[in-house]
Amino acid sequence: MEIRRVSELGEDARKKIGDIFVAGFFQWLRYFSKDPEKLSCALAHMFRLETFYAAVENEEILGIAACTDGRTSSVRIQTKELRRNLGFVMGSFAGFS
Repeated sequence: MEIRRVSELGEDARKKIGDIFVAGFFQWLRYFSKDPEKLSCALAHMFRLETFYAAVENEEILGIAACTDGRTSSVRIQTKELRRNLGFVMGSFAGFS
């Protein structure tokens, strides 16, 4: 197993870290949708890949961690993307939360 910066793994990694994030926080995120796949697609946009690191084995991402300098957030929420994936009401509420 090796630790690699997610930004080096390509755009396909964005979806996988979304899956991992939703799996870890589903009990709180299920308010917005009961479908983990829908949540993963809705949240995949928000990760700033340059701040995330992944445990990788056999080219599969097993886990993630974010590390920032304290001035830059590790996520950037775009309400437009949330609305597109979760619908206007839930997407707006998720963007506001």
